[in-house]
Amino acid sequence: MSAALDLSVAHRATHARIMRGLRLVTVPFPHLAGLAAAVRVEIDERVPTMGVFASGRLLANAAFTARLSGDDLVFVLAHELLHLALRTHDRARGSATLEFNYAHDYIINDMLRHALGTTKIPAGGLDMQGARERSAEDIVLEMRRTGNYMPSRTQVWEGQVVTVEQVLGAARQAPAGAMGDALDAQRERELFPEDSADQAERARAIRDLAGRGMVLAKAMGALRGRGDSAGGQQQSVRAQRGFFHTPWHVALQAWLDGAAPGERTYTRASRRGHDRSDLVMPGRKRHSWMLNVILDTSASMSDDIPKALGAIADFCDAAGVDEIRVVQCDTVVTSDEVLSASALA
Repeated sequence: MSAALDLSVAHRATHARIMRGLRLVTVPFPHLAGLAAAVRVEIDERVPTMGVFASGRLLANAAFTARLSGDDLVFVLAHELLHLALRTHDRARGSATLEFNYAHDYIINDMLRHALGTTKIPAGGLDMQGARERSAEDIVLEMRRTGNYMPSRTQVWEGQVVTVEQVLGAARQAPAGAMGDALDAQRERELFPEDSADQAERARAIRDLAGRGMVLAKAMGALRGRGDSAGGQQQSVRAQRGFFHTPWHVALQAWLDGAAPGERTYTRASRRGHDRSDLVMPGRKRHSWMLNVILDTSASMSDDIPKALGAIADFCDAAGVDEIRVVQCDTVVTSDEVLSASALA
């Protein structure tokens, strides 16, 4: 009885530590906040290290968690949340499940290495320099081509160094879904049969959160701008174009408004009446849009101007704005000119 009580206390402490770690994950990765709040953490000795189901159930081995430093725990938890954000479970299906799981592990760990500024992947995690620049499919192909000598590990965390071929060979002999940290739905039903009824619904909710998180991540990336190399203002403005996209229905409405025939007016003669001298036929009204922009060119705004002009040019292209009047000012008006959207960049 005492041993069981001690184990329960230890598990509660481990659970509390993981929950603190999840909150810390959201500091460098605020777009993962929704997933961090939604995952259900369970301490379970049936997994050797840590893994996550598509339903958001995160299983952690208490002994493995205890061996992680605070920073390493944040890394590992961010890794598991990114499996949900990147939809690893949906993409890793069929006979290539473990291959795809490992490919995403390489990509995620390389992303985290650079995002968190660490030089070493913690907990003996899978490591491939430059993986974040590659697709999972490309890495899977490399694993298949060079598996007899490409180094890997027997498991995602704290695995022994072996070749990819040895890992995949062991996976073929193991029960389905027994290897990897993107744990499959069948294994969840086996481990938690009492919760199987709402498993699919929970997975759908996690997918929705993942989608919102990725939208937020893209928006945050857009606000930061693209690239940090030196260059002229004109090139910098062009680099910002493409970050801001008018929703398709707004663009469609703008096109319809511009393409639909305008009302008849005698102030504009009809093109069909050019051969008549005895009759004046009304033409169609045409509307030209002008956007008026007052641009603060003071020194404090120099970093923001390229982003603003790139966004304005994109919006004007999408909305069909013909002309943009740009009034530049600091303490006094320094310029007043009319430009097209293309000339703005």
